[in-house]
Amino acid sequence: MPEIISKYDIDKDWKNRWRAANSFTNGNWVKSMPIEDQEMVEKLKGLNEEETKKIITPYLEEKYQLNKEKMDEVVVKMTEYLNEQKAELFEAMEKLTRHSIDYELFTIYLTTLNRCPYSWQNGEIWMVDTKTEYRKRNWTGIFAHELLHMQTHKYYENVEPMSKLTPKQFNDLKESLTFLLNHEFKGVDMRLDTWYPQHKELRKALEEYRLNSDKNFDDLIAFGCDYMLKNNL
Repeated sequence: MPEIISKYDIDKDWKNRWRAANSFTNGNWVKSMPIEDQEMVEKLKGLNEEETKKIITPYLEEKYQLNKEKMDEVVVKMTEYLNEQKAELFEAMEKLTRHSIDYELFTIYLTTLNRCPYSWQNGEIWMVDTKTEYRKRNWTGIFAHELLHMQTHKYYENVEPMSKLTPKQFNDLKESLTFLLNHEFKGVDMRLDTWYPQHKELRKALEEYRLNSDKNFDDLIAFGCDYMLKNNL
């Protein structure tokens, strides 16, 4: 069974901020950030990596220094809790996708930005801390959400029918498939998986198809691809 470790890394953190400021993102994470962080996002737009690092590193070093005790505590608790939950989570994910969790290690990077990307090739997930009263369920929900994305990339992205989709169509379908977390992970203590507004219609169509039939994950993906192509989504 894969191990899960958590840590913080200032280079991983500033690169998350840089990519968020200069690339496509699904969420409305900017609106939920403190004003000083929103202002920093604006400063990073259009900059290259070297320019970004000069600006953001001193800013994050100060944040880390002010919050080091809490950050140390969070990475320890995050590691402990996710490892407690992983057996049930991995079992549910393998049952859903019918593919093994083919990683030896998952590395969680605590980020100071309310945006949680992932690298499916490297088994990496960026995760943000939340209010103490629901942080455990939030961590598990983020992990499950990103792990489903990883499985979709790993086993389906370059295979028909998903290989027929444009990158945007693939992203939209991948994000919409996470409605399954609310139905097939009942034994895992995690938050309710919500959706991005732009995926509401597709998510609803997928949910109606899956819940009103006895179809498996492969069938659902085939339906989703066909639905998107026929409706020019």
